[in-house]
Amino acid sequence: MNTNLADLPVRIFRVLSQELEKDNLWTKIVDYDQDPIFSMKQLEIDSFLKRENCCDQVLRRWGNRGQTVGDLLARLQYLSRTYEDEFDTIQFQLRRKFKALRWVPYLDEPVTISFDGDFIKLECKAQGFPTPQIKWYTNDSKDPIHTGRSYTLLRCKCSTEHQYKCIAINQVPEGLSYSEHYRRHGKQWHSRIESEFIDVTSCVRDDELCESCKNLEMGRLSQILAEEEKIETNSVPIRPNLDVNLRAADKVALVMSNCSYKHLPELMTPHCDAQTLADALQKMNYKTVTLADLTLDEMRYFIREYKKLIGDGVYAVFYFVGHGFEVNGQCYLLGVDAPADAHQPQHALSMDWLLSIFRDKQPSLNLLLLDVCRKFIPYEAIGPFVEYSEQFKKFHRAHRNMVYGYSTSGGVGAYEVKGEVNGIFMKYLKNHVQLEISVIDMLNKVLLDIGDDQKVCDLQVPEIRSTLTHPRSLADPLIFDGHTASFDNHTLHWRLMHELPNPATIRFDLQPLVATVWFQFCGNFTNKVYVLASVADYRPNQEETELEETEEVSENALNHRAFVVFPKELHCSEAKEYSDDEEGVSLYWILSGLQKIKKENGLSCEVHLRHVDDLKKTIEKKSVDIGHILITRIKCLQ
Repeated sequence: MNTNLADLPVRIFRVLSQELEKDNLWTKIVDYDQDPIFSMKQLEIDSFLKRENCCDQVLRRWGNRGQTVGDLLARLQYLSRTYEDEFDTIQFQLRRKFKALRWVPYLDEPVTISFDGDFIKLECKAQGFPTPQIKWYTNDSKDPIHTGRSYTLLRCKCSTEHQYKCIAINQVPEGLSYSEHYRRHGKQWHSRIESEFIDVTSCVRDDELCESCKNLEMGRLSQILAEEEKIETNSVPIRPNLDVNLRAADKVALVMSNCSYKHLPELMTPHCDAQTLADALQKMNYKTVTLADLTLDEMRYFIREYKKLIGDGVYAVFYFVGHGFEVNGQCYLLGVDAPADAHQPQHALSMDWLLSIFRDKQPSLNLLLLDVCRKFIPYEAIGPFVEYSEQFKKFHRAHRNMVYGYSTSGGVGAYEVKGEVNGIFMKYLKNHVQLEISVIDMLNKVLLDIGDDQKVCDLQVPEIRSTLTHPRSLADPLIFDGHTASFDNHTLHWRLMHELPNPATIRFDLQPLVATVWFQFCGNFTNKVYVLASVADYRPNQEETELEETEEVSENALNHRAFVVFPKELHCSEAKEYSDDEEGVSLYWILSGLQKIKKENGLSCEVHLRHVDDLKKTIEKKSVDIGHILITRIKCLQ
C-alpha cells in the first residue's frame, strides 16, 4: 500500500487518529533511535501529548517524512511480536489482509521449551493476523488450563503427570465497522491450528521438586523418622547470600562455538550449546555476542573487541566450545581453519594469550568456561609450546575474581552423546546457570550431576579453578542507576551489533515483478542470519483512494522465484521453500560467517529471477547493497 499517511481519506484518517490516541498507543510506535520516520525524542513526545487531537499532527508528521500505509503496517506487524493484539484494531482499519494461522516457518517445533529458574516455559509459535488467541490443554482436560502465548510449569516431577498442547484460533470479530469487509461470503475470516502433545519428562530431574511436593516428601520422611525414632540434631539451615554489595555494574558475554572444522572431525552440538547458554545469559541482562565457526584470526579479533566491554564492576563471561587440547596445564583452542596436525603454537589460541589481553582489566567476575577436550599432545610436540609460553611470563599477574570452569579434567576428552541436543557439560550446566547461587556452587552442581550420570561419569569429570573473593552469582542484579558514559557506550556498541537491515526491494526490467529480500535472527547468533526472498507483482499505478485489501499475488509472480547469491567467502545453506498467504512463495537460507564481510559498506549480493520450470536458468539478475548486518557493524564502531 503506497498511500502516504497524510493523503488518507478524511474518514479513515480520523478513525486511525482516534485509535492511535487511545491510551496514547501511538507512543509505542515511536522509535527512540535513528529511524528517519519514527524517530522522536522524549521532549517531542511530551510536547505532542499536551496538544489536542495530537495524533492528527503525529500522522501528518509521519506522512511528511514519507511514511506510507505499507510502512506503518510493517511497523505494526513488527511491534505485534511484543504487544500481541494491541495493534490489531488499527491494522483492521488499514485493511491488512486476513492471514490464516501457521507455525513460525523457521522452527522445527510449533512449541518451544525454555527454562527460567525453577520453571519450564512452553511457548506457542503460531502466527497470523489477527493475533491468535491461544489456549493450553493437558491430555486429560476438556477445558483449557491456561490462556496466553506461553504457559509456565513448575520444574517438578508433578508436571510430568500430564502432557500439554496448545490450540490457536484467530478470527475477525463481529459487529465492528470493519467486520463486514472481512466476513463477506466466500472470504476466509477465521482459522485454527493445534500442536501435538508435548512431554516434559526430559526437562525434569528426579531431585527437582516444587514446594508442595517437597512438603509431601518431607512429611513422608518425617513420618519414617518418627517411626524409627531418629532425631536429627545437628542440622544447620543454609542461608541465602545476603551480601548487598554483590551487584554488577554491567554484564557482558562472548560465546564462541566451532563445529564445521575444515581438517578436523566435525562436531554436532556446539552451536546448540552456544544457543542454550546465550539464551540463559540474555535473560539475566547480559550483553551477549554469540559467534559460530570462527577462524583463529577471527577468534583473536573478537576477543580483543570483547575486551573493550570489560571494566571495573563488570560481570564477564567467556565461553568456548569446540576442538582444543592441553599442554603443560594450559588450554589451547582451535579455530575452524586448524590443520589436521594442529599441535603447533601458531595454529591455536592459548589461554596465556587471552589472559595477557585481559591483564589490565579487573572485572568483579571473570568467568571462563572452556568446553573442549584437554587431551595431552605427543611428547615430541611439547618443546615449541614451552618456548612459546615464555613470552607471557613477564605479563603474568594474579587475577582476583577469576573462575575457570573446565568441561573436563586435564588429559581427558569432552564428549557428545549421540541423540542429545547438548554436549555433556552444557546438558547439566543449563539446569543451574540461572540459579541465584555462586558460580562455584553452580559449577559444583554440574560436577555432581555428571558424576550421577552412569553413562558418562567415568569418561568426563569437570574441573574448577577459582580466585573468586566473594560468592558472586551470574544472576546477581544489574545496577540500573548512576550509569556511566562507559556503560552507555557498551550498550550502544552491543545494540548496533544486533540490528537487522531494512528489507531491500529489487525492481526487474524484463518482467513486471519485484523481489523483496529481508532478514530474521538465527537464534542468538550475531554472525549468521536467515535470509528470505519473495516475488510480487510490480504495480506502479495502483491507486488507493479507498483502502481495500492488498490484491492477490498473480500467477506470474507465483511462478517465479528470487534466488539470492552471496559473496563466496560466506557460507550459505541450500535454499528452502515455504508458502505464505501474504508473501506468496518465498525462499530462505541460513547465511553464516558474516564476520568475513570486509567491505566498508557491508554486504552486497545478487538477486536472480528464475522461473519454476527451470530453476537453474536466470532470467534477469540485479545487484543490491544490503548494508551492515549484525556483527558487520563492529568495524563501524572503532
